[in-house]
Amino acid sequence: MGEVPYEDDDRRRFVVRRYAFDPLRHERRHTVVAVVDSRREFEKLFNRLNEELQRRRAAGEDVDPREHISGTVMEPGHLARSANGHLVRRAVEHGVLPAQLQSLELPSNIALYRGDERQ
Repeated sequence: MGEVPYEDDDRRRFVVRRYAFDPLRHERRHTVVAVVDSRREFEKLFNRLNEELQRRRAAGEDVDPREHISGTVMEPGHLARSANGHLVRRAVEHGVLPAQLQSLELPSNIALYRGDERQ
């Protein structure tokens, strides 16, 4: 399997996650199961984990009904854009937006608009 580091922001990554109860944190949350570099490997792993979960349910094991397997694709630069978005959001929350932050590449769910103060 072509596993790659989650933090390798230079390439496209396919991330398989499991949503389940985490006893250490006393909460349900997504945890990363694997990060691979090809769609075929992603789909194979995703299907295997999903079938395993269905078998456990069918066998009557005590499985949380909300537990599920999911996945996402992280394009190159995803982590950098996310960090930039966090930085810009925090700056705006504090009522400032330095010029150097206005030119950062942001995630697709964040946009900066500037109002014109002319009257």
